[in-house]
Amino acid sequence: MIVSTWNIRGFNKLVKHLEVVNFIQHNKIDILGLLETRVKLTKSHRILRSKFKKYSSFCNYNMHHNGRIWLLWDTSTTKVSVLQEHAQVVHCLVQHFASGRSFHLSVVYGSNCPMARQSLWNSPIQQSHQTGPWVVMGDFNIVRYAHEKISNTPPDLTDMTDFNSCLSEYGLDDMHGSGSDFTWFNKQEVNTRVYSKLDRVLINADWLISFTQTTAQFLPPGISDHFPALLSFSNDPLPKKQFKFLNCWINHPEFLTKVAEAWQISPVGNSMHRLMAKLKNTRKSLSALHLAHFSNISTRVKLKQAKLNQCFLALQQSPLSEDLILKEKTVSQEFWSLKLAETKILIQKAKVHDIKHNNSCSKFFFAKIKERQQSQYIGEIHDIHGSLHSGLHDVGEAFVDYYQQLLGSSSDVHPIDPCFIPNG
Repeated sequence: MIVSTWNIRGFNKLVKHLEVVNFIQHNKIDILGLLETRVKLTKSHRILRSKFKKYSSFCNYNMHHNGRIWLLWDTSTTKVSVLQEHAQVVHCLVQHFASGRSFHLSVVYGSNCPMARQSLWNSPIQQSHQTGPWVVMGDFNIVRYAHEKISNTPPDLTDMTDFNSCLSEYGLDDMHGSGSDFTWFNKQEVNTRVYSKLDRVLINADWLISFTQTTAQFLPPGISDHFPALLSFSNDPLPKKQFKFLNCWINHPEFLTKVAEAWQISPVGNSMHRLMAKLKNTRKSLSALHLAHFSNISTRVKLKQAKLNQCFLALQQSPLSEDLILKEKTVSQEFWSLKLAETKILIQKAKVHDIKHNNSCSKFFFAKIKERQQSQYIGEIHDIHGSLHSGLHDVGEAFVDYYQQLLGSSSDVHPIDPCFIPNG
C-alpha cells in the first residue's frame, strides 16, 4: 500500500492535472493528499469528476474557502473514513483490503503564520487519537532542527520548540526514509536561495510495532517546489529469523553443560569444516535451551506473576503455613529470574543502555526494537540499469543479480534464498 502527500502549489492548470494523474498511476498510489490546491469550491467538482473518476475524495472547504487539503483514495484497494477536519489537518481511519489492516492517517498542511499554527499543535484531532498505528504526513511549514534549513535567515527557535513539544507529547517521530534531506526550495538565485525540510512523515510507536516493512521516500518536486512524500508498506512475509546470542543464557545453570556437550562431537573433514560443524551443533543446542526456558518470555513472566499473586492470597488465609511459605519463596525466585532475563533480552534487542523506564515491557522497548529493524529494512532498490525493485523477493533477486555479475557465476553456485538476505 502506498500513501502520498504533495504540496502542489496551485492546482488550477491543466498541466498540473495531468502531472498528478501520471504521478498516481506511475507510483500506484492508493491514497493521495494534495495540499495548497488554491481551487475554488465550484471548480473543484469539475476537476475531481474529470480527472479522478476512479477515486473518492474529501476536501476541507468547510474549514477553508480555498480547500487547502484534498484527500483522494482508490476505493478498490482502501476504505477511508474521515473522522475530523480542521483548516490545517484532516484526520481519517484507513482500512486496507489486501492486508486487512487499519490505521489512523492525518494529512497536514500547516499555516505559514506561526500564530495560526498554534491551533494545529493544540488541535483536538491529535488529542483524540493517540492509540493504534498512526501516521501524520504533509507540509508543516516549519522545521524541527536548525540544520534542516539553509538560508540567510535562521529558523525561529520558538516555532521549532512548539513543534517538537507537540510531537513529543503525542509520541510522534520521523519515519526513517530516503530521498532528499530538504523537501522545499524557493527556486531563486544563489544569494537568496532557501532550502528547508517542511514536509515530513511522522509515525507513533504503535506504527513501528504493527508495520515492520515500511519505507518513506521523498521524490523530486517536478512541477512543484515541494518534494512529494511516499509512505509504503509491504505484505511480503518476514524473512526467517537469524540466530542471535542472548546474554541472559549465560546465567542459566544448564548453559555451560549444553555448550560442552554440543562441542564434544567429532565431525570428519578439514579443520574449518569441523569448526563450522561444532558451531552449528552449539547453535542448535542453545536454540533448544532458549525454546525451553526463554521463548515467549513476556508471557512466561505474566504467568509466573499470576502464580505468585495466588501464593500471596493463599498466605493471607494461612500465613504460618510452611508449605505455602516455601512455595512462595520458590515462585518468587522463579519470577524474578524470568523478570531479569526478560529485561536483559529487551535491552539487548533495543540496544538501550541508559534505561529510565520502570516497565521493561513498555512500548518504549518494543518501539526501539522495531525502530532498529525498520532502519535496516530495504523495501526498494535500484539495480545497475536504474530499474526500481520493491518487495522482499524482488529486492533479493536484485542483490543476487548484482553480485553474480560482479563476482561471476558458475553451474555450482547455488541460488540464494531471498529470505536469508539480511534486511539491513
